[in-house]
Amino acid sequence: MKFSNMIAQTENEILRLDESFDFTINKLTSNSNNVEQNDIFFAVKGFVSDGNKYIEDAFEKGAKAVITDGEPGITDSRIHKVKDVRKTMALMSAAFYGKPSGKMKMIGVTGTNGKTTVTSIINFVLQSAGKKTGLIGTNGNYINKRYLKTEHTTPDAIELNKVLSEMADEGVETVIMEVSSHSLELKRVYGIEFDIAVFTNLTPEHLDFHKTMENYFESKKLLFDSLQRIGKKGIPTAAIYNCNDEFGSRIVSNSEAERIAYGFGCGTYTARDIEMNINGMHFEVLVPHNGEDIEKIKIYTKLTGKFNVHNILAAAAALKIMGISYRDIVKYIAEFTAVDGRFNRIKLNNGADAIIDYSHTPDSLKKAIAAIREILDESGSNGKIITVFGCGGNRDISKRPEMGKIAAAGSSEVI
Repeated sequence: MKFSNMIAQTENEILRLDESFDFTINKLTSNSNNVEQNDIFFAVKGFVSDGNKYIEDAFEKGAKAVITDGEPGITDSRIHKVKDVRKTMALMSAAFYGKPSGKMKMIGVTGTNGKTTVTSIINFVLQSAGKKTGLIGTNGNYINKRYLKTEHTTPDAIELNKVLSEMADEGVETVIMEVSSHSLELKRVYGIEFDIAVFTNLTPEHLDFHKTMENYFESKKLLFDSLQRIGKKGIPTAAIYNCNDEFGSRIVSNSEAERIAYGFGCGTYTARDIEMNINGMHFEVLVPHNGEDIEKIKIYTKLTGKFNVHNILAAAAALKIMGISYRDIVKYIAEFTAVDGRFNRIKLNNGADAIIDYSHTPDSLKKAIAAIREILDESGSNGKIITVFGCGGNRDISKRPEMGKIAAAGSSEVI
């Protein structure tokens, strides 16, 4: 692709280009170590280093153009100043890889907790129904069951569009993607043509980055604000949200998409009569039928805990929009097993049950312990809950005392 052709597709981010500076692009990169002849280098100011310090290095390695919104420190006609280098990088990445998100159905799932489980359920049911899927998330990126090796766990805009391009080339019909607040705030997913957006919940997390809950909320809301009533693919979009969460109705308030709520005692998809044990649970769901009527379906699942009821409702709503029948939704959800690291049960030699759960936030830890307590209560057991947990890392330290209090309040012993 010619540099001039790319510029023409990027919302006038670069207004003019002297023809003498046009060239055929080799690749895009924001890492000066990876620059090769005829590359475009995006000088992004990150949390640790500033790409503007490596512009001369990029030119020495063969970069033909540098895009920046910072102060490059040198004057060179090959340096192009833009208002927002992350936005420009996202738009140019999409153009360079042929706007791959426009060739597939795109489902984005955001929220503090539940993203991995919801995306995994949707992915499993679609595959079971014979659809070819792409999955992008915490546990890796996949085309059907084939793992795609990527440079970063959370891909930047360049790598994301490259992965989407590979998926489109291999005939993927639907991509299910975890969408983090960082990827929204830092414009890693800017310009991605989502058809369905799903909101799970919002509780304190990443406040080392966002500083306040309102900032955190506004970052998540960007996904829903981006949905137009009719997307660029010519089909209606949908915003699916948890009506039991205090941020649920607010997060879709400015969205033009069809709004579909789910929860306990509210929403288009309403769960009731939940019975659970350590091996799973079953419950009834009131669901829409033929636009106006209400139908009852019975869900049997190997998952347990009320938080997983919410996850299943969110997935079911998205799957129905994707054309999967209630019959198949019920059938394949019953076959779905827990995601690795999400409330996994292990039977110990002494007869006790060990539960392995990611629980990286106060809310998820509270819900995991509450689910275990509810299971014990329903079984008539007076068993003990021994919680082994940690909250390491060099990020949001405000979670640590809160998680300690939650563990102590809900457990017989804490390690």
